[in-house]
Amino acid sequence: MQLQLDTASALALTPGTTSPAPGVGANTEPPLSSPFAHETSQHIRTALERAARPDYASWLHHVESAAACTQPVRLQGNLATVDTRTGEILHARHTLTLPDGVIYKACGNRRHTVCPACATTYQHDAYHLVRAGLVGGKSIPETVRTHPAVFATLTAPSFGPVHTRNVHRCTCRDKTRCACRPAPCHARRDTPTCPHGRPLVCWQRHTLSDEQLGRPLCADCYDHNHHVVWNHHAGELWRRTKQHAERHLNQLARQRGLPRVRLSHGKAAEYQARGAVHFHILLRLDGIDPGQPDTITSPPDGITTDDIIAAVTLAATTIAYTTDPHPDQPGGWRIAWGSQHEIRPITLSASGDALDDQAVAAYLAKYSTKGTEATGHTSRRLTPDTIDLYANPTGTHPERLIAAAWNLGHTPEWRGLRRWAHMLGFGGHFLTKARRYSITFGSIRQERAAYRRAHALNTTHPRAEGHPQPAPFQRQATLDTKTEETTLVIGFLTYAGTGWHTTGDQLLANTAAAQARERTRAGHEELAHQQACSSSTPLAA
Repeated sequence: MQLQLDTASALALTPGTTSPAPGVGANTEPPLSSPFAHETSQHIRTALERAARPDYASWLHHVESAAACTQPVRLQGNLATVDTRTGEILHARHTLTLPDGVIYKACGNRRHTVCPACATTYQHDAYHLVRAGLVGGKSIPETVRTHPAVFATLTAPSFGPVHTRNVHRCTCRDKTRCACRPAPCHARRDTPTCPHGRPLVCWQRHTLSDEQLGRPLCADCYDHNHHVVWNHHAGELWRRTKQHAERHLNQLARQRGLPRVRLSHGKAAEYQARGAVHFHILLRLDGIDPGQPDTITSPPDGITTDDIIAAVTLAATTIAYTTDPHPDQPGGWRIAWGSQHEIRPITLSASGDALDDQAVAAYLAKYSTKGTEATGHTSRRLTPDTIDLYANPTGTHPERLIAAAWNLGHTPEWRGLRRWAHMLGFGGHFLTKARRYSITFGSIRQERAAYRRAHALNTTHPRAEGHPQPAPFQRQATLDTKTEETTLVIGFLTYAGTGWHTTGDQLLANTAAAQARERTRAGHEELAHQQACSSSTPLAA
């Protein structure tokens, strides 16, 4: 029996509503007669219909890998099991034999505003990636614990006065929930005005949720062109800054008779409310083994964290360059860091002004899942058909930034600004690292896939009627290595759609995933409690 596979999202644009026309965002559920037709709520009715099917248990197991995803990708095609030793195809089947006739794959989006479940997985992976570079483990030598490391924050320069929240002495541990009393935004004894007649003074004490934060005092005076160009070149500015800091440290090493060193970094980008990116950077000092330059080697003892702080500060305050000329700016734009920067040492246990490794890893992982939400703008890549929906040279601050990026990108040499206009000109990754700093996201995902594959083979699941139970499989301790796997499943798959077939399917899948997460959390808490009880010292009678 051929299944009808729609190629658009099956979910309505707004939960609880139904789009009147088919297509993207439309509800594609066929009007079927069922015992639950009296149920007025569509997602409840379709959930009951799915749960009443005899193959419900098989379907739930089938969608387990993408159950928590808000917009899974549906794939259809052929699956072939191949003998890796001979290349022989041992078994082949079509996805039509599977529940719904498709394979569900989690979207894998890193942004919390798009898919919270996939973004949480990405955030956890980022945490382990960053922390492994500080304390070792996961193929990283534990000697990195002894390497000097610092945490730096570098910001963009000013492109015009904006509304800010100034807290001179913040005592809150969580800066995102600061409850300290801020100073006036732009307090001045005089009341100057800009050439457009707007006041350049603001006496308000802005709250964290104030929509004015990041907005220019005069939008016509603000240099939106320079702003988006700086965002576009921020990655190159960081490359030059790190290169200058490494050169300075190696000069110190030569003066002190020490071998060469290098800086390995992990970096997260974050948007400020004004729409400019700034970088949170973890820098670790490594030595260099001439015989094995790719290995992570302990640095010499003669260079300390104070030397790293001095080198990064020098680079951040001196490195600047001018971009290539543009028809609207024949002399190019100056690219340099802003005057506000902070560099602090990292230790395994926070003390004084130092940061601990867990806080730094969590900090970078948190910002790796964010995007332009802080500016009030969220959109996907823009095209000539959609640019007018978001760009306006005389509109709001984000609309002016998008318009500036789009207009500047009309020349072939600057077309990258149009490609990244929806990101206000910034086209870099939000979490990057040096090649030798730590493990990769790919290795973490491979390890997770190997664990899930072995767990699936070791666990019996309810099968639909007519499908025999597979023989139990006992995973060996060394199964993680690819060389011991004798069969390989190859998929010849094509895109069949995005999203769940019905809102009821989404409800059931997400609920099952939430219950699984809760059981896992409760299990972790119980194990932690047992470990704490077993390691505690008995009280004397």
